[in-house]
Amino acid sequence: MRVVAMFRVSTERQANEGASLEAQERQYHELALRSGWNTLATFRGCESATQASSERAVLQEVLSSIRSLAPDAIYVHEQSRLTRGDELEVASLLRELRERRLKIIVGGVVRDLSSLDERFMVGIQSLVDRAESERIKERQERGKKEKARRGLKNTGPSPYGYRNPSHGDPARGRLQIVPEEAAAVQRMFALASEGLSSRAIAETLTAEGVASPRGGVWGKTTIVRILKNPAYRGCHVTGGWVAEPGSRTFRFNQDHPGAIVVENAHDPIVSPAVWEAAQRRPSAPRTVRPRMLTGLMTLNGLKATGDTERGRAFYRPPRGTRGGPWIPADVADAAVWETFVHTVNEPKFLEQLVAEARSRASQRDIDAERERLIASIPKLEARLGRLVDLRVDGDVSKDEFRERSQMARDQIIGAKRRLVVLDRQKTQGNGKWVRQMFSAARLLISSGRTLSPAERRRVLVQATRSVHVRAKRLPERQSKDARGRYLKVDRPAWQIESVTFEMLPVTPTGDQQLATDRSCSAPPAPARP
Repeated sequence: MRVVAMFRVSTERQANEGASLEAQERQYHELALRSGWNTLATFRGCESATQASSERAVLQEVLSSIRSLAPDAIYVHEQSRLTRGDELEVASLLRELRERRLKIIVGGVVRDLSSLDERFMVGIQSLVDRAESERIKERQERGKKEKARRGLKNTGPSPYGYRNPSHGDPARGRLQIVPEEAAAVQRMFALASEGLSSRAIAETLTAEGVASPRGGVWGKTTIVRILKNPAYRGCHVTGGWVAEPGSRTFRFNQDHPGAIVVENAHDPIVSPAVWEAAQRRPSAPRTVRPRMLTGLMTLNGLKATGDTERGRAFYRPPRGTRGGPWIPADVADAAVWETFVHTVNEPKFLEQLVAEARSRASQRDIDAERERLIASIPKLEARLGRLVDLRVDGDVSKDEFRERSQMARDQIIGAKRRLVVLDRQKTQGNGKWVRQMFSAARLLISSGRTLSPAERRRVLVQATRSVHVRAKRLPERQSKDARGRYLKVDRPAWQIESVTFEMLPVTPTGDQQLATDRSCSAPPAPARP
């Protein structure tokens, strides 16, 4: 019988114990010699069976040899080495083995997959193996959480400035201070307390020759993470890194419900007061002066953020978003402002605003209040009538009747006057306020002088809630040189198609939003360098 053998362990620890690769291989060769098997190939490695089949390199090598060598059987030390993975992947694997008429040799037992009874036994054993795998993972998770509750570190690298004792050490899991690294950490917190930014701290440490965790220069991100890590005040947090919804970005949040926080878990490098002072340090602004559309614009439905590359400013979607447009800031600013100026100076747009001012949410509020007042007037009149009856019957005194009846009459008169005001507002709206606002905008825009980006931004902030820009990628593809690198070309990559404004409420008390779509004829955005 022609056999392909696979020897596999899940962990390095297993490789050094009774189920080691050498022990598996020795047992197989003894069986092969006694049984007269012809060994076509052998494969060995350390990988978990719970990984996806595509990620298991040894298994992929075995499957490749099966397809090329066409053996009669595949040998494994235990069936769990082969069938402990995902149910669908195991079913697909067994189906391929059955279609190729391969037998599975488990230890010294041969399983013929062409037999229904043998397939049943293999299937039952694979379910048992997966159940055991799930139980092992549950026990491991419980053990990790229990260690975390005791303030012990059980996963991941140790924070810079600490080390975790090696396996077998009774103090394993309790972080211990590394003096030379701890001095660098204390230096960081001291510089932070002086008000230095994270970038300035990184430059200072690099200039002083302090070795970074990876031996290179210090980076701003490394400094930020160290200053925000509560481990340096002796607090151990497990499960604090949480993925942001819809993003590949992780944020540290020790207040997350799944986080386990243990104070005084190990020796601190800095005092809690020093650590808290570093957290209260004001963050340095990303830009000294915001761009014209910062916080206002969306690109293809995604909130636009600013970025700079090779000395040129861009608007782009948030980090973690792939395939979004990169529009040069000067191109987007010019296109949006040109469209806004055209829109504000268009008579039809002003008519639309006036019409909107007479309708939508403000009209709904007016109608609701009118209905309430109309319903309250008969009730007030009925109350006044009952007071007259009470006075005739002598149930209330003259002074009390005079006071209560006067109050009822005042309420009736006030309600009727308010109705007159609401009717006038419903007929006229607040078109005058709208006209004044946009007349002022027109005057500012057409004042004969060029507005600065800051002045343009003030106009947009006061008049619009948001600016929505749609852009399309141009179909041309970049050429490559002989080494496969993209050639730099001066041609557009993204082109602005349209600009949409979502206007701020047009009445001082209203909450409606007015939107107007305007096609933009601005030139295409240049290619991203």
